[in-house]
Amino acid sequence: METAVKLSPRQPLFHNELGVTYRQAGQFDKARQAYERALALDPACAAAVLNLGVLFDLYLGDGARALPLYERYLALSPQGDAAVTKWIADLKNRKPPASAAAAAPKKEKP
Repeated sequence: METAVKLSPRQPLFHNELGVTYRQAGQFDKARQAYERALALDPACAAAVLNLGVLFDLYLGDGARALPLYERYLALSPQGDAAVTKWIADLKNRKPPASAAAAAPKKEKP
């Protein structure tokens, strides 16, 4: 895929596929960069939006960054996507990690 990107650097789908290759190899930072490059070339590249969301959610454990990407993906998908709709609901129902809950300001009791 790196060769394809070098030969056609303005092709967003090649950057997206390169991101998938990097993700599968465990090179998550490179995957993120490839997806972001695809989106810089074409902000409506639904595959890159979804793959970046999956990267943040499943591989980097950052649901807060994944959620708007999943929602954006659905907006780009006129036929909808039942699986992504479920992922969104799941993310909205997740409790924040214990470290985030501990850092949140506590409400005073009346």
